[in-house]
Amino acid sequence: MKKNILLITGIVLIVNSILVLLFYIFSQNIAFFNLNNANVILKKQNQVVEQVVKSNYTVSDIQSKLIDTIKNVSDSVVSIVISKDLELYYYADPYSMKPYVERKRKKIGGWSGIIIAPNGYILTNKHVVSDIDASYSVVTKDWDIYKVDKVWFDPVLDLAIIHVVNQKWEDVYNLKPAKIIDYNSTVEIGQFVLAIWNALAQYSDTVTLGILSAKWRKLEENNGSLYIWLYQTDAAINPWNSWWPLINILWEVIWVNTAITAIWQGIWFSIPINRQFINATLYSIEKYWKIKRPLLWVKILPLDKTIAKAKQLPTYEWVLVQKVLPNSPAFFAWIQKGDIITKIDNVSISKDKPIIYSVFTHKLWDTVSLVIIRNWTKILKKVKLTEF
Repeated sequence: MKKNILLITGIVLIVNSILVLLFYIFSQNIAFFNLNNANVILKKQNQVVEQVVKSNYTVSDIQSKLIDTIKNVSDSVVSIVISKDLELYYYADPYSMKPYVERKRKKIGGWSGIIIAPNGYILTNKHVVSDIDASYSVVTKDWDIYKVDKVWFDPVLDLAIIHVVNQKWEDVYNLKPAKIIDYNSTVEIGQFVLAIWNALAQYSDTVTLGILSAKWRKLEENNGSLYIWLYQTDAAINPWNSWWPLINILWEVIWVNTAITAIWQGIWFSIPINRQFINATLYSIEKYWKIKRPLLWVKILPLDKTIAKAKQLPTYEWVLVQKVLPNSPAFFAWIQKGDIITKIDNVSISKDKPIIYSVFTHKLWDTVSLVIIRNWTKILKKVKLTEF
């Protein structure tokens, strides 16, 4: 009898010990039967805790973040001053009918730009520096003044690159470039954006706050530039806003302004840019001494929900090939009218990564891989990008 009692007592103690051990192990999020599972569970728990901690921002925290962003980016935003010889009329006396004409260089406007390389390269709009009879100078936040000695125009978009030198026409190497968003990053409708710009052509370093209002907007072509796949924002600006950058709270420039509407107040449109796009642009300037944009040489149409449904597609963010230019690389790669392009270099085409900007992240003569759908069959095509 005693032996049975001792045996039962021993079994109970052993079971209790095992239960206590199991409870301790599970409370530490470690599966005793699989150490790898334990690491995954523990990692997920830490991520959740980290996200909760990060989400507990106060209004003061957010305001400090915005202030830090402005401080870190404002050194990279410049004012572009436009000067031109104007005829000034004077009369020698009240009874003189013949005026005295004098030509004098006067400031006629002020816009904005952003530094993209320490050796003097600045990005702005094409329409800002398009007057060949005017001269341009750049003023930084610290009131350092530089002369513009070279201008390159984008053949497709409303963008231009200018190069500056100091007052003695010597090269500079100490400018602070802005942080540009990475191509693989995404932006969401509703996120905060800051605009830093030269307000009313005289109040430099003006800062306004807004949100990303919409994506994938299209305007009519104007002055030889395409206004497609634009982002829309409500950050307050005025007609002297060009080229103000839009910045997220990670200090990254994500868009550049290109157009405003005269009909609707408070609606502004911007060109999305990324670091790879800027690098490809600078590479083109250094290699060809001009901005050359690579193209697929196909005319495309963004899908809508009606077309996507008719073709039984899971999304309407892809593009439809309307026309293939004869004797082009796309023609020789057997791209056909009616093909649907879904990916470029294994990156899905979407509102965040429209095809034109995906192509523009490449250099001239690069070969890209396209995933297309033809007759409900996926096909892989390789196409060499040639000059616009």
